[in-house]
Amino acid sequence: MVAIFSWSCSHEKNSDATSNATTFQGTVHNSEGKTLFLHKLSVDTTGVGGSEYVGLSNNSVADSKFTLSCHPDNGQPEFYRIGFNDQNCITTIAQKGEKLSFSFSNKDTLSRHYTVKGGKDAELMCDLDAHLSNFIDSAEHLTLWYNSSNEDQLHVAVNQEYSLIKLHHTQYLKNFIAKNPTSLATITAFYQQYQRATFFDEIHDLALLEQIYKNLSKKYPKNDNVNWLKKRISLIKNKIQESEKLQQQINQPNNN
Repeated sequence: MVAIFSWSCSHEKNSDATSNATTFQGTVHNSEGKTLFLHKLSVDTTGVGGSEYVGLSNNSVADSKFTLSCHPDNGQPEFYRIGFNDQNCITTIAQKGEKLSFSFSNKDTLSRHYTVKGGKDAELMCDLDAHLSNFIDSAEHLTLWYNSSNEDQLHVAVNQEYSLIKLHHTQYLKNFIAKNPTSLATITAFYQQYQRATFFDEIHDLALLEQIYKNLSKKYPKNDNVNWLKKRISLIKNKIQESEKLQQQINQPNNN
């Protein structure tokens, strides 16, 4: 999916600049001299899907500590990405004026070993990452077990166990979405995935996606991410209609 929407950070020069700044600070153990980036994760406002990273700030870690900041144009919650590179980073949510404090315990796998304070949405994103990390640990263990033998009976048992842990994580995501209806983190929960495995399907779970949009649009009617979701749902519905129309044509008897 290709993004066509970009965003830049405004740099305020008045006395309100500090109070309006969104700050990301914290510690990354054993990472002295490495450079962390801060990107805003923008959405494709055409509804086609996708994202683009818009660089905002960079900071070298000194004594395991870092501080990153930007000055959003509005008070809407937005997705941000912090990390060393695109493969080792986290996605979080912040609003203007929030001061988020992170603690990363492993510099090599930021998203799987961290805590955050200072923002409810950021804490929810951390919870999503923690549960996904647990799922990944279990899945990787099962993969090793699967590859350790050529016995069909073992492979069947491993596949059954994988189906169970995936079902368990999917149920966690459903509960998460139900408990946090007004958080943008519910969008992340719906689209969360591991490698090629997804937990929800846009077509099969369209009703859930529509409920997520309905809940968010009440609180954030002008948010770009929420508007993207609206357009995405419209595209999905069009896709379903086209598929049904094609199927009807196939099923029509040949009158010739």
